[in-house]
Amino acid sequence: MLTKSDDVMYVPKLSHLRFFCAIVEAGSIAAAARQMHCVASNLTMRLKELEADLGQDLFVRDRKKLLITPAGRLFYKEAKDIVCRAERLPKLWSEGQPRGILTVGALDVAFLSLLPRCVPRFMREYPGIQLNILQKPSFSLEDMLITEAIDLALTDGPVENTMLEGTFAFSEKLHLVVPGHVKKITPDLIAQSDFYLFNKDCFYRRCAEQWLEDKGYQPRSVLTLESYDLILACLRAGEGLSCMPESVIRQFRERGETLRTFRLDGSGPTDVYFVWRKHAKNQSVETFIKLAQETRQ
Repeated sequence: MLTKSDDVMYVPKLSHLRFFCAIVEAGSIAAAARQMHCVASNLTMRLKELEADLGQDLFVRDRKKLLITPAGRLFYKEAKDIVCRAERLPKLWSEGQPRGILTVGALDVAFLSLLPRCVPRFMREYPGIQLNILQKPSFSLEDMLITEAIDLALTDGPVENTMLEGTFAFSEKLHLVVPGHVKKITPDLIAQSDFYLFNKDCFYRRCAEQWLEDKGYQPRSVLTLESYDLILACLRAGEGLSCMPESVIRQFRERGETLRTFRLDGSGPTDVYFVWRKHAKNQSVETFIKLAQETRQ
């Protein structure tokens, strides 16, 4: 028997808590024994063990009656909550519906395109899955998958890390965005301009820098501005150049903004993938991916 000591904290067994609550609710050991289909002597022994381990009298014995003590009332209040919670656990999946807590990490472009279409439907059709969605850059998402901080990522693909697996989600085109007075992209224009990009953990920054290298362009400087609204404000003022995904440009234009854009010639669309840890594609992950793919079509 586990007893109290200065070094070990006593934790009551769930069966002892069930017996105790049954005695309180039935009013006697004999009545509780009948309800639980066991012999009264078994409940008597378990109750004595519980009281000895707690170091508290939960009942006062008055001839053949049990009178609950103030300590017993407090213990019942706490024990009943634990017993009820334990009894609910097997019912979590009794209706055959997916249940769980799903954490998804995604690139900003997913918040502008796919997620607004699929998340409301997912929450409506699968209320048993508590969905959390975080916005992070590409390389942070990969680290979060590996460390199990998230269950699923919407990030750049295809997957190269052998610890991860993935499947195609959607494509995103990149465009060079310039001030309104710019009519043509030339090496001189690039050389005289600052290039505004997100931080180095952003996949689109890597694509833009690769495009500059492939074309042999050398901007005056590459500056980190982690806000498309801030970048747009600079471009409106006639300052600098930037590279933005098509979904961001579309959102700005829907807001009434006028943007001058050029295709990044020689740079194809970038693919966004659903990515998960290998051997960790559980039911909640599969359900989210399936619904998102249906929404995309």
